[in-house]
Amino acid sequence: MAEFKDQTLTGEVTLDGNVFINVNFKDAELNYSGGVPPRFDSCRFTNATFNLGGAAGSTVNFLRSMAPASTNMRFVVLGLLPELQG
Repeated sequence: MAEFKDQTLTGEVTLDGNVFINVNFKDAELNYSGGVPPRFDSCRFTNATFNLGGAAGSTVNFLRSMAPASTNMRFVVLGLLPELQG
């Protein structure tokens, strides 16, 4: 685990397991693969994109497959992520 503090990061940035404090992600490609979740504190995102690969990407795709109303499983997704409601 690495800690990044009080700096601007650009280009490709690996998120897994890292700590970001007062970081400006500028023109950055943020990559998360499903490892230890990163921690963000007082960060800014300027023209940053997020990419979810590996287990993280598979999990998001699984949740997306359950999210449409036609599946009758939307309540499962909302139950797992209650912050999406309202």
